[in-house]
Amino acid sequence: MLKLLASLAAFSAVSFGHNVNNEPQLVKLHPNFVADYLNATTHYGDPKAGCESDEIAVQIQGVQGDFCTPACSLVKKCPTDVPEGVTAAPQCALSASSGGKYCALICSPSSKDDAQCGTNASCKAISGVGICTYDD
Repeated sequence: MLKLLASLAAFSAVSFGHNVNNEPQLVKLHPNFVADYLNATTHYGDPKAGCESDEIAVQIQGVQGDFCTPACSLVKKCPTDVPEGVTAAPQCALSASSGGKYCALICSPSSKDDAQCGTNASCKAISGVGICTYDD
């Protein structure tokens, strides 16, 4: 994929099919596309480093730490791009007082393995399940 992106970056326009006059259709790449793609982070990151554009930073009442989270619903599933090393599963598990629903990384609080939440995060027990939060 990166090889393809690097190749595409060398072109200012790419021929993509033909229009009704049988002339080639040109599709221009946005100048920042490759840079943005290569610098992209993941969902569920540490708010201290900034959240993705579709996320908000949240802290759950009574639970130490915070995390970035995207909204979810019955028709909008939680993104599965998690930080490196995370094995906890994204689930649409949080409800805000405003009525919105949000994703969280659900982990096993009984496990001694905090690596399930990734670097600088740990699994916090809440209502019989665990939620990954950043401790800094």
